[in-house]
Amino acid sequence: MKYFIFLVLAKVLLSQNTAYEKFQKYVQSPNGCELWIEYSQSYFDDAVVSSGVLYAKKNMYIYDNEKQFIKYEDGLITTINKPVKQVVYDSINKNDVTIFDILTGNNDSIHIHAAIIENNQIRIPFDIDLWEIKGSILISQVDGSPQKVVFIQDEEMKVYIDIKSSTNKGQFNPPKYDISDYEVINLIE
Repeated sequence: MKYFIFLVLAKVLLSQNTAYEKFQKYVQSPNGCELWIEYSQSYFDDAVVSSGVLYAKKNMYIYDNEKQFIKYEDGLITTINKPVKQVVYDSINKNDVTIFDILTGNNDSIHIHAAIIENNQIRIPFDIDLWEIKGSILISQVDGSPQKVVFIQDEEMKVYIDIKSSTNKGQFNPPKYDISDYEVINLIE
């Protein structure tokens, strides 16, 4: 009887992370991953809406839309503000939690909870204690491709990332920009 209970508990604990691992496997494909997203954020009465493409490969992530290009690689962030022709170089504090940590699972501040099956999709709830954020990742039950990511911090801040389409089987071709005549701001210490 003890062994049966142990096996059931082990299966439950392992299955909690299986969906998250499936999601990570999709996003971290050796070929790279491209996600066409719509991003909306509400903070009190202000709202920001944006759409663009998120590129992911190994430890490099790029978000590109008509106004900005953001590249995260090895703890460094490059932000290109296209309308004002400005480039900002910055670094991430090791204690900070970013959306990229959710994609990679590389931060102990993110607590993944048991997955829930909903209408042929899997919802993966998570908490980020450091910022008192609750959220979830909605993925395809078939291949682990992300469908939606939600972050909620109290009722004051809500972020919704809707993934309109995605691929991890093609060429990884993030855009490149000539920034030779851009203003440069270096915030790296």
